[in-house]
Amino acid sequence: MENIGNYYVINHVVMITGLTDRTIRNYIASGVLQGEKINGVWHFTPEQVESFIQIPEVKLAIRAKNKSLIYDFLLDDFKKENEACIILDLPNADRKIVMEEFAYRINKGPYRNINFSFETYGKTPRVILKGKMEDVLEISNAYWNKVKNEQV
Repeated sequence: MENIGNYYVINHVVMITGLTDRTIRNYIASGVLQGEKINGVWHFTPEQVESFIQIPEVKLAIRAKNKSLIYDFLLDDFKKENEACIILDLPNADRKIVMEEFAYRINKGPYRNINFSFETYGKTPRVILKGKMEDVLEISNAYWNKVKNEQV
């Protein structure tokens, strides 16, 4: 993910967690999410974001968003185009690398209306992608191909 000098901004945290901009700003105001304001823009290191998403209350909020994302997908009977919702559990993957790789691809790609969520269960990273079928498959396949090529 292109981040300014290895920093994330609020929009990146919103994308990674699935939480709203307002919710993230409330976490900043209450001191739950630590960051640095540079030229009027909040910046967070990958370690700060990782610590933030490991806080039990934040994990619960992310989990609730994830469940609603999946539930809404299942209940939508009036889709106008092919859509996909995929859940990837990656027990042998590095959480930070998974989070950064998916966030980077989504940010840099031509994707619109992609819902992305990241969380960990124990030490297992979980990624949820929802959106246009070809976009979801392209993003997940790009990750898989990268992992497969690195194992060779």
